[in-house]
Amino acid sequence: MSELKRLHVAAIFVSFLTTLRSFLLPFILTFFLGSTSEPVGFFRFEYIWLGILIFVFLSGIAHWFTFKYRIVEGELYIQKGLLIKKKRYIQQKRVQSIDITAGVFQRLFGLVKVKIETAGGGAEPEVSLIAISREEAEEIRSELLKKQVEASMDEEEKKKEQADFIWHLSSNRLVIAALTSSGLGLTISAVAALFTQVEQFLPEAIYEQVFGFLSGSGLAIILMIIVFVIFISWCISFLGTLLKYGRFKIEKFDNELVISRGLLERRQLTIHTHKVTAVRVVRNLFRQPFGFSSVYVESAGGGTNDEQLSTVLFPITKDEEMIEELSKFLPKYAEQFEITPAPRRSLIRFFIRSTAVPLLATIITGWFIHPAGYYGFIVVAICLVFGFWQYRDAGAGINQTHVWIRYRKISQMLVVSEKPKIQAAEIQTSFFQKRKQLASFRFSILSSVIGKSFTAVDLDRKTADQLFEWYSGRTNIIDK
Repeated sequence: MSELKRLHVAAIFVSFLTTLRSFLLPFILTFFLGSTSEPVGFFRFEYIWLGILIFVFLSGIAHWFTFKYRIVEGELYIQKGLLIKKKRYIQQKRVQSIDITAGVFQRLFGLVKVKIETAGGGAEPEVSLIAISREEAEEIRSELLKKQVEASMDEEEKKKEQADFIWHLSSNRLVIAALTSSGLGLTISAVAALFTQVEQFLPEAIYEQVFGFLSGSGLAIILMIIVFVIFISWCISFLGTLLKYGRFKIEKFDNELVISRGLLERRQLTIHTHKVTAVRVVRNLFRQPFGFSSVYVESAGGGTNDEQLSTVLFPITKDEEMIEELSKFLPKYAEQFEITPAPRRSLIRFFIRSTAVPLLATIITGWFIHPAGYYGFIVVAICLVFGFWQYRDAGAGINQTHVWIRYRKISQMLVVSEKPKIQAAEIQTSFFQKRKQLASFRFSILSSVIGKSFTAVDLDRKTADQLFEWYSGRTNIIDK
């Protein structure tokens, strides 16, 4: 691929449709807001949107015409820009991960999108080729990751023959993952926010009738509406998980992990095992009682915003199966990690941290505003339970090569990292912690081209000192 090439001509339409999707909600809002008794208002919005659509389409043409790329001796060369020409060389050694996706719009034309993450590239991908053939995508991946592929062999058959290990997410586990997804809370928030904006879409007369009915309704009707919102949110979360993790597969080729997933948007991500900086085991409130958890990897490149800049390794797995599965793909992390828990004298600090704000808000609301504010003590009781869970889950540990901490916000998290992958470590001790001989330990790693830190709070001071001395190399640590 030594000559300059353009993206597939369908990139014009893919870019246009993708941008149009991002404008869909504002378009609907302006359509309803503009549909007043004065027809001039609607036509004003109509002309504005027509101008925007024409501009977006012409921008897509300009981007396609000026964007060119090629690979020469393992280097990716990018040239783009209409008025201001930009040229960029990306060396093979800087490539952290290559993400191949086939979104809805790409699949309309039988194409894929390639995102290339590089060291020091920031939170956004260094290069995004929005519409190329899968053959070109595989060629780019092979060139930049030094993976030789024989053109005469079928790619899928070759993967099956060469893969050291293959792991599939079964249909049963996919359904369990969808039923116990932790995205329910975010979906409820989104649906509730949409309900608060419903007045903008309903005629005034209908809205007044509906609002008047709800205002005069009893508690039972209100509870039914809340249950309905939760049910709709659960259905959306369930469907979203099925679409996101359907046909999930991991393949290991030497030191490369190829992760494929998605029903509507087919995504394929390749990461190097030696670029994995940490493994994060997440047990949410729905999965933990049944012994299920999710496993994420932190790596120098490859994370996504919807996964907190991490990469899902196992969407759902049984706790007793996790070590065996990790031993195939990331053997350095396939161990039982013994936790030194937070001392009992730290319990009161967990209670104070979790209940101080809701307790103060409840007292102020109930005393100064309305006695109904005292119902906030229900929230305080829930926070008290969470405070105890956070205390029970807090802890840390080390051996000769790894450090691990466990903590809980809403979900329980266990984070494990190798000593060479840690960017920095520190001990934090407040005035009140010092009185109880407590300290917090924090370490930072490189994750998805930006830093990420993890903290275990209110550990015994001796434990925190031991963790810090292990990192600084001032003492020998015996395996636990």
